Amino acid sequence: MSASLEPPLPLGVIRVVVVVPESEKDEGLPPMSVETTAGLARLGDPVELLRAQSPAELEAMLEDPSIDLVLLDRLDIGVACALLQAISDGSAPSVVVCGGPEEDALEAFRAGASDCIQYGPDFESVLPIVLLEQVRSWRAARQRIVSERRIRRLEDLNAAIVLGMPAALAVIDPDGLIVTENPEFGRLFPSWSDAPSSTPEFLAARVPEAVLDAVERAENQRRDVDSGLDAAELVRVETAGGNEDDGGEPRAYEVRRRRLDDGDRSLLLISDVTESEWLSERLEALRRDTRDIIENINSALLVVDLAGRITFTNIAAELILGGEQGDLRGRQIGDWFGNEGGATNPIEDCLCDGRRSRGTETLLHRADGQWIPVGVSCSPRIDAEGNSCGAVAIFQDLSEIKELEQHVRQTEKMASVGQLAAGVAHEVNNPMGFIHANLNQMSEYLGDLNKYVEGTNRLRQAASEGDLELVRAAAADLDVISREIDLDYVRADFEKALLESSEGAERIRHIVKDLRDFSRADLPERVPADLNQALDSTANIVFTMMKHSVQFEKDYGELPKIDAYPMQLKQVFMNLLVNAYQAIEARGGREPGVIRIETRAVDDEILIRISDTGVGIDPVHLARIFEPFFTTKAVGAGTGLGLSTSFKIIERHGGRILVDSEVDRGTTFEVWLPLTPPPPSSGG
Repeated sequence: MSASLEPPLPLGVIRVVVVVPESEKDEGLPPMSVETTAGLARLGDPVELLRAQSPAELEAMLEDPSIDLVLLDRLDIGVACALLQAISDGSAPSVVVCGGPEEDALEAFRAGASDCIQYGPDFESVLPIVLLEQVRSWRAARQRIVSERRIRRLEDLNAAIVLGMPAALAVIDPDGLIVTENPEFGRLFPSWSDAPSSTPEFLAARVPEAVLDAVERAENQRRDVDSGLDAAELVRVETAGGNEDDGGEPRAYEVRRRRLDDGDRSLLLISDVTESEWLSERLEALRRDTRDIIENINSALLVVDLAGRITFTNIAAELILGGEQGDLRGRQIGDWFGNEGGATNPIEDCLCDGRRSRGTETLLHRADGQWIPVGVSCSPRIDAEGNSCGAVAIFQDLSEIKELEQHVRQTEKMASVGQLAAGVAHEVNNPMGFIHANLNQMSEYLGDLNKYVEGTNRLRQAASEGDLELVRAAAADLDVISREIDLDYVRADFEKALLESSEGAERIRHIVKDLRDFSRADLPERVPADLNQALDSTANIVFTMMKHSVQFEKDYGELPKIDAYPMQLKQVFMNLLVNAYQAIEARGGREPGVIRIETRAVDDEILIRISDTGVGIDPVHLARIFEPFFTTKAVGAGTGLGLSTSFKIIERHGGRILVDSEVDRGTTFEVWLPLTPPPPSSGG
C-alpha cells in the first residue's frame, strides 16, 4: 500500500522517546530499522530522539511536558505492554510498531497504545502520517488544557478581584438597570427601597442622587471626548438613609464610569473614600500645624543626615546661622559648630553614637565670624526599620542669657553681701566703739600725765640750781600731783587701753581682709586654691551676721591644693552657710543653732560637708531645690538662684553636690570636688 504525504504545517522540533528491542541493543545493532529512520525523516520537521531503556526511565522522561510522542519500535508484545502501563493518563501519545501477528496490535491497544502500525511494505510511508496525526492531536489537546487552565485562573483572579475589591462595582444596561453587582456595592447601597429591581428607579432609589449625577457627568464627558475610563470625581453626599452604618453622617465617594466593549453596558466603580479623605485632611492639618509650630518657635531647629549635611532649617536657625530660605541645605554642620576653645559638638556626637543631649552648652561660629554660646538639644532620627538616618537639633543663642545670668549671679552675690553688711558693720563697730572710748580716756590720761611731767620738770630745774629747799618743795608738789592723778592707775589703765585698741584694730584688719578676699574677682584661669582657707574666710565673714544665734563647729582635715576658681567656690560656701543660718532662724527657739563645717580628703576627691540644725527641707521640695528660681521663701526674701548657681559652679569644677535633709532635724550639704578637675569647658 502506498500513500502520498501532503506538506504538513510546521510543528517545530518534535521530541520523540524511542524504545527499541533489547536484542538489538545487546547485539550492537542500530537502535531503529532503516525504515523507521526513513519514516521519521519524512515528518518534515526536526526530530529530537530520546531513548529509554526501562519502564522507570520512560516514566521519568514523560514527566517533561514537552515530550510529543513515545515510539515503541518492534518490541516483544509483553515488553511493549509493560512499557505502556508505565505511561500514565495525560502523558504524550504512544505509537507501537508491531512486527508480529495482528493479535499483537489488539493486545497493544488494550494496554493503552494510542495507535499501532504493522511493520510491512508500506511502513515507511504510513509511519509519518500516523506520527503527525498523533503529535498534532496531542499538541492541540495540550494547548486546550493550557488554555482552559489559563481561563480558569483568569476567571478565579477576576472573581477574587471583583468580590474582594473594596470598591462598589456594578454593570448597568442602557436603560439604567443593574445587570450585576459585587458584594461591596450591596454593602454601600443596600436594597432598602420598595422599587422593583427590574426598573431604573431601583438604582436611583439605592444610590444617592449626587453620586448618580456624577455618573451622568462621566457619561456626558465620555461622549464628548470619547474617552475610556473617565477621570475620578470626588462627591460629598449628605446621607440621610441608605447605608444604616453611616448614621446619617456625610460621606465622600470617588465615582468612575467606563463603557464596556459591547458599547451598550457601563461599568460603575464607586469607592467610599470618607475615611481616607478625613485622614488626608487631618494629615494636611497636621502638616500645617507642624509647619506653623516649626516656623514660629523661638528656638532654632535643623535636621541633618548621617553625613552631617543640613536637610532642613527653620527661620530661627537661618537667622542665627546667617542664611536665607533654602540656601543652607546640603552644607556641613561643622561649618558652624567647631571645637573653638575645646567646645563640644553634640550634633556630631549624636550622629556618631546616637548620644542624646539636652541643653548642652557649646560655641557656634556665626556668619559674621563671631563665636557665640548656644544651648543644644539633639536626638537621633530613626527610620521605619529602627536605623539611624540623621539627627534633629534644637538650639538657642545664649548670649543674652549668659549676660543676664552673670548679672543675676552678681546680684545674688551682692544680695548675700547686703545681708552680711549689718553683721559686718556691727562687728566693726564693736572694736571701733571701745577704741574710740579708749582714745577719749587716753586723752584725759594724757592731761594728767602732762601735769606730772610739768612737776617733774620743776624738780629737775630745782636740782640743777642746787637749792635744796627748792628741791624739797618741788618733790613735795610732784608727790601731791601723783596722788591727785593716781599715777599708778593711770599708767596701768593707759597701757590696757593701748592693748585693747591694738586688738580692736587687728580685729578690724582681719574683717577687712576677709571681706576683701571674699569680694575679689576670679582670674580667668584656674589657680591653686586652699579650700580650707577659702571656707574659713567665708565662714568668718558670714559669722558676723549670725554670731548671736549660731555656734560654729569646725573640723578641717588636711587638704591638698586643687586648681579651681576660688572666688566662685567661696560664693558656693557662702550660699550654703547663709541657707543654714536662715534655716536655724526659721526654727526659732532660745537655744542657739549649730552649723558644723567639715573637710576631708577621700580617695581622689575632696569632701566639704556643711550641716545645720535648722527646720529641714520638705521631701516634696527636695528634688527641686537646685532648679533656677525655685524657692520656698516669702516673696522678696530670696531669688531662688543661690542653690542653682552653686550647682552650676560645682558642676563646672567637675564635682557634685548632694543634700540630705529631715524636717525639724536639719540639713546636710556635701560638696565633692575632684583632685584633678576636668579641662575648662566652653561654658566656663
